[in-house]
Amino acid sequence: MPTITALSEFHQPLLIAQKTGHRLMLVVAMEEASGLSIAKQITRFASACLWVDVLNTTTVPVPEHHYISTNQTKQHLGTSNQYVIYNAHKGFNASALCALSGTVVGGGALILLVPAIAQWHHLFDSQLQAYGHLKSGAHSYFIKWWQQHWEHCAVHVLEGSAYNHKRDDHNIWQQLDYYKAANLLHPTQDQKAVIDKLLSSYQQSINTVFNLSAHRGRGKSACLGWLIKAISTQSKKTQQAPVIVTAPSKKALSTLSATATPALVNFYALDALLTQLPKASLVIVDEAASVPLSQLTKLIQHYDLVVLSSTQDGYEGSGQGYRLKLPRIIESLGLTSESLTLTQPMRWHANDPLEDFIRSSFLCDVRLPNIEQQSFIDSTSSLTYSHTCGEELAQDSRLLKQVYALLMLAHYQTTPQDLRLLLDHPKQKLYLCYQGGCLVALAWVSQEGALDADLAEQIALGKRRIQGHLLAQILTQQAGFPESCEMHSWRIQRIVVLPQLQNTGVGAALLNHVYTLAQEANIDFLGTSFSASVDTLRFWLANQYIPAWLGLRADAATGLNSVQLIRPISINAHTLAGNLSHHLYGYLSFGKDFWFRSIDKKVLLTIATNCEKNTTPALDQMQKKRLLKLLALGQAGFSGGLYLLYQQLKDAKDKQEVLHAAHNNTHKGLQKSVRRLALLQVEPSYNQ
Repeated sequence: MPTITALSEFHQPLLIAQKTGHRLMLVVAMEEASGLSIAKQITRFASACLWVDVLNTTTVPVPEHHYISTNQTKQHLGTSNQYVIYNAHKGFNASALCALSGTVVGGGALILLVPAIAQWHHLFDSQLQAYGHLKSGAHSYFIKWWQQHWEHCAVHVLEGSAYNHKRDDHNIWQQLDYYKAANLLHPTQDQKAVIDKLLSSYQQSINTVFNLSAHRGRGKSACLGWLIKAISTQSKKTQQAPVIVTAPSKKALSTLSATATPALVNFYALDALLTQLPKASLVIVDEAASVPLSQLTKLIQHYDLVVLSSTQDGYEGSGQGYRLKLPRIIESLGLTSESLTLTQPMRWHANDPLEDFIRSSFLCDVRLPNIEQQSFIDSTSSLTYSHTCGEELAQDSRLLKQVYALLMLAHYQTTPQDLRLLLDHPKQKLYLCYQGGCLVALAWVSQEGALDADLAEQIALGKRRIQGHLLAQILTQQAGFPESCEMHSWRIQRIVVLPQLQNTGVGAALLNHVYTLAQEANIDFLGTSFSASVDTLRFWLANQYIPAWLGLRADAATGLNSVQLIRPISINAHTLAGNLSHHLYGYLSFGKDFWFRSIDKKVLLTIATNCEKNTTPALDQMQKKRLLKLLALGQAGFSGGLYLLYQQLKDAKDKQEVLHAAHNNTHKGLQKSVRRLALLQVEPSYNQ
């Protein structure tokens, strides 16, 4: 890595970057206050700076300088900045750094403030704390691994131990400017070609599914905004149905809306669009790779002209599953499709060293070898297995790249922060499946539960929520069974199989292998939580997993409600599974006409049918009383026990009050009134 001993040594490379429209990264490795002082020195004369996890301590804030926390990253992805200063002294979110690097314009720099290089991986930051590390033994295998990638021309490192501040010239930074990209105001040649193609298809009412993909920073959203503007100008003369835009999040459409002006963007939330299916001459799906394939299938079957816009293995990591599976679906439906792409960057010039560094160091471009299905032995008996953890992966770059490439095949987003989670979380393991020496599948497993009874009860009441233990806490707090947190469980976060071997039994064989290992380790149950689609449900049900709970709200990224399933191992877990199934069946029967009316009917029927098949005898009075007590005294999990309360109430007015609260289940006043009714059922002498 280019190591510098004075800040002024970074001036010349940055001056060259200014002339070429390229960008660099400066790592300032020293005590936090000194690092901030150096960052202020560089940015003193700069316009458009973004400070991340840095409090604004200047007496007279610069209007063009913005100060945000890491969790505000998504709100600033459409901005342009001469400098982004990321303070990693308290925490380092790899996804935020990657995403915000895309806001740096040509001639600018990404400035990373870190402790001394030799100490950084021992820093007890917010991520390691969340992963359950102890301060005394904090160690980030991820940071240690990532530092090895700093041997790159884009990265310059200024270390405190070697820093010679006497050689610095504070005035040289005034000479620097950044790349003024005129093409931010008008379409590039790339974009114009895409707009003309889509506009022509719109005018001729051609039935086609267009797949628009590109790396980040190529202006997909801006391009589609200009398309809407052009259509708006022409549609005044025609009677065509409107253009509809949908996306996992409306907030992500700021750039599209800006270039569409003065035309208005006719936005539909994904769930509303799928439910209502309004008339449209064109449907645009932004960030389509974040949408479940089942939902995209419904849209492309219903609408004649659809544009699916997706980031091409971008910094947010949309995954390759979408790219591999979607063309097969379109072909099976007998539909016509066409691929479009954008290659010219908008905020910087081509061959940018910072973009190359970010993509390569965070494994955005890793690929699995293209192996034909015929080269595999047609038998699951030839499969072999192994397992690994973050510490081992960090020391085996070849295996890490294979694993990460396979993870990126998953339809749901795989982000750089997932890479940190994988390497640094002590309770994450990977179970690997090989055939003929080739990695063909993996299961990413998180160890959960084993909490003490008092903590489990506090979680059930909604008075505590701890990091991790996602499935155990859902079954404890939302479903109302605290023993879920007390039992030892493994949650399968993700299972991925090479596309060539899907539907051949490899996934089932891997799940059975994990089950056998869990038995040997005296684990109580295996479980999983995912966005509920019919195909995914059928896979887990076929592998002896039992429905345990269904979330009330659709996930923002997928538009689907999350469902939880478990496969019991111990005797106690078999009892728990039966009780959960019975409880879930009552909950679904009660709420199907209001809470779950927008869910795919096949999904609901599949869950309900399997609940009915797996239920034990009805919940006994002690269990019902416990669930009602959680409803009465809890601060969360309001909806789960309402059906029991409704069944026990005799007074018609009280029953109507419960129904009213169920229809408005976030209303605090109604919740309070219903909790009082529940308390009267478990403690009749209660008087308020």
